[in-house]
Amino acid sequence: MFEQVFDSLQKATESSVKLQQEMFQKWLEVFPSATSTLPSPTDAVTDWRKKWVETASEMLGRQKELVDKNYDAGIKALQDVFEVTEAKSPQEYQEKVVELYQKSFDSLRQLSEAQLSEFKVAMEKWSEAMTSPSA
Repeated sequence: MFEQVFDSLQKATESSVKLQQEMFQKWLEVFPSATSTLPSPTDAVTDWRKKWVETASEMLGRQKELVDKNYDAGIKALQDVFEVTEAKSPQEYQEKVVELYQKSFDSLRQLSEAQLSEFKVAMEKWSEAMTSPSA
């Protein structure tokens, strides 16, 4: 009984593999043969690649700066939190908490604006690279 099950499984697997091979061959017929030579990149493609690498490098550098600023702001916020606990009176505590919230929201606003600005610059550069005639 197990022999019949394994025999059926083997036949099903073989037919599935054969079908996949035939399908793959049909797909490959659409593309040029692998032996044909690939065209060498034109100057425009080479220029576009260089511009893409340059733009991506600039963007990553600015993103690194933003992350560094964000970490610095986080460290400063932690220091400020510990200063709040040193308040001598409830009024001083309230003033320090309000000041901490204002600084935190201002820092968050500045970071969001910087990220949005960087995104806008990146999109402008990408669309310029994609639409410029020299690309």
